[in-house]
Amino acid sequence: MRPEEPVVVDFKKGKGASGMKKAGFGIALFITAVILALVIVLPSFRVVRTEEAAVVRRWGVVDRTLPPGINFVFWIPNTVDYFDLQVREQAFRFSAYSVDAQNVSGYVTVLYRINQEDAMLIAEQFGSVDQLERRMDGVLLQEIQNVFALKSAMEIVEQRAVISHEIHDRLRAVTNQFHITVTMVSVESIDFSRAFELAVEQRMIAEQDMMQAEFERERALIIANQQLEVQTLEAEAVVVRARAEAESIVLQAEAEAEALRVMRTMWQGMPEEMRDVMLRQMFFDTWDGGLPHVWGQDNLGIIMDGLQ
Repeated sequence: MRPEEPVVVDFKKGKGASGMKKAGFGIALFITAVILALVIVLPSFRVVRTEEAAVVRRWGVVDRTLPPGINFVFWIPNTVDYFDLQVREQAFRFSAYSVDAQNVSGYVTVLYRINQEDAMLIAEQFGSVDQLERRMDGVLLQEIQNVFALKSAMEIVEQRAVISHEIHDRLRAVTNQFHITVTMVSVESIDFSRAFELAVEQRMIAEQDMMQAEFERERALIIANQQLEVQTLEAEAVVVRARAEAESIVLQAEAEAEALRVMRTMWQGMPEEMRDVMLRQMFFDTWDGGLPHVWGQDNLGIIMDGLQ
């Protein structure tokens, strides 16, 4: 028979298994600690963009604001409210009665932004932007309606281009209490009752007819003035022509008179015999061959009177 082998117990092997269990527990504990740290610490990092304001509340009470960038705010006692600083748009549907009791309605668009430096005041007084806008909308709408209520319907029609500026001025006077800045106001549409629109159309037609009549009157005046100018120019031309003809006749008469005067002077200076010769020559130059009815003798020889 073979002798039984002795039983050997490896104490080192048992000790190694226990050490591994302890090491695994330590690793699990470390991972758990890291996870807990991350859960506690990570929410405390807050990123603030340049186009927003961040207000810190400590146990619900407004404490401070955060600068843009990454900030560490321990989340257990603190909460952070974010306010968008970009331009916001709000459309208002208004309805009012003008001074002359005409119903006026329409849409007005208001662009505004939150004042960054007043973020803590907004958080204290209103709590959130939604609460701010709910409180603000009624006040702005009332101011918009007041602008239309202070004008007559025709003034609203005629002054539509400047109404936006008037609304802007009125809103700027009341928006300080809401810590906002109105950047632009635009009147999108204005509607009146059908009766008033018909009255406006009739008035516009009447004004167009008046303008057309005035245009025709001015056109007729221009044509009449042009015709008068033409007639005046023609009359002046006739006067100038008549004056020129009269001056020509006067000059001709003066020339003839001067010629007669010269001839008379020359005649008076001639000897009597030469004058007789000239008279005979003139007689023969102008004689048509007919004989005179009367013949006689005188100192000159032949009587010239009565020649035909």
